[in-house]
Amino acid sequence: PSFVHELDVAIDTPHWGRIKADICYGGIFYALVDVGQIGLTIEKANAAGLVQAGMILKELINRDIKVVHPEIPAISGVAYVMFRDTEADGTVRTCTTMWPGRADRSPCGTGNSANLATLYARGKAKVGDIFTSKSIIGSEFEVGLQAVTEVAGRPAVIPTITGRGFTFGLTQVALDPFDPHPNGFALTDVWGPSAGEI
Repeated sequence: PSFVHELDVAIDTPHWGRIKADICYGGIFYALVDVGQIGLTIEKANAAGLVQAGMILKELINRDIKVVHPEIPAISGVAYVMFRDTEADGTVRTCTTMWPGRADRSPCGTGNSANLATLYARGKAKVGDIFTSKSIIGSEFEVGLQAVTEVAGRPAVIPTITGRGFTFGLTQVALDPFDPHPNGFALTDVWGPSAGEI
């Protein structure tokens, strides 16, 4: 279930002044930002600017706003900033930005699930509606509102995501029963002091 944590959260930024974001859960927490607020559009030529803006906003939001899932406290903080726009035909245009500075090639299933929760909360989506979402590179998902429910007393939506995925790699991992180090190993002088915590 995807739900709104808070709509129209005001964020004071050194670059764009005060902007607004919707903080929502769609599998992880997102800050959903209408892209016009940062003076950009969602297109390939703006990828670097979008990613840079996303990293700045994520840091500001997580510094100033506490976000915790009401039923799963281990899920906390905004993971991604997704910029959004709406095309003339109603298509949702997205660019999800991810640490340490990447743009998602996908329209983003969890991000669109979070955005669907905002549409429902604002009365712009109802059960049975299907929206097209297009990524920064033009790949598409169909985003449907299958049902409504609640999460800890908050209205929530059950989304459906339809699209295509493509295999780009295969990995096989095996554990030899005779391996003397089946849980791995850590060398703090190579990987840094935090490696000792593994």
